[in-house]
Amino acid sequence: MNEPSDSPAPMELEEDVWDFAGTRRHHIRQGLLLTPAERLRWLEETVDEMRRLQGLARLGRTIGESQR
Repeated sequence: MNEPSDSPAPMELEEDVWDFAGTRRHHIRQGLLLTPAERLRWLEETVDEMRRLQGLARLGRTIGESQR
């Protein structure tokens, strides 16, 4: 029937290139290793962090602070 092959799995063939696309592929592979519970925890933590950061850039600095 199916004989074991000596060739690596498709994901192993690709060397990590640290450009935008390579980093994206790395993050996708890391995400696929997480359990559904771990993915949900990551999502909840990320949403909480984004909510804390939302709108902070609109506050800006006062003019006196930028002249230091």
